[in-house]
Amino acid sequence: MPRIMPRFPLEEVDLAFFDTAPTQFSFTTDIPVDIDEMWATLNGDSPLSWCTLVKDGAYITERPFGLGTRRRLTLMPGLVTVEERYFHWEEEPGKRYENAFSVVSSTAPGLRRFGELTRLEAIPSGTRFTWRFAIEGQLLLAPGLKLAGPALKAAFGSLVKDTEKYFRR
Repeated sequence: MPRIMPRFPLEEVDLAFFDTAPTQFSFTTDIPVDIDEMWATLNGDSPLSWCTLVKDGAYITERPFGLGTRRRLTLMPGLVTVEERYFHWEEEPGKRYENAFSVVSSTAPGLRRFGELTRLEAIPSGTRFTWRFAIEGQLLLAPGLKLAGPALKAAFGSLVKDTEKYFRR
């Protein structure tokens, strides 16, 4: 019988949180792939399946995806599962795409707020990809997040590196 993990609710974030969060990471890279193709893949049926940090990912709402869409990701080795809700979604096909979500629950305790923002911009060589992460820990975890900064940066950076590798294949 599968083990049922407790879920801890998180407070939702807004776009301002990406500039005000106590812990922030931002990565920008140029990827030689068409912007529309990259957007479709990022929002495909197996989100981030190419990332070694992600064990499993699935949308739990029906298409078409947009505001209010929810998805669930289980991180390696399978001990942490998060549920996310998209609160921001903009599409300008062929030019620019952007979406952002709040993690609304996690099987790992200690987080107060966690958000992720993805921006794609068309450039002559393909797509400029920006990935932003914003985190706030609960009172007891907040100092630990500062200490874990280098490890978190490396973990999020691995998502970016895996994404670059996947699209440059």
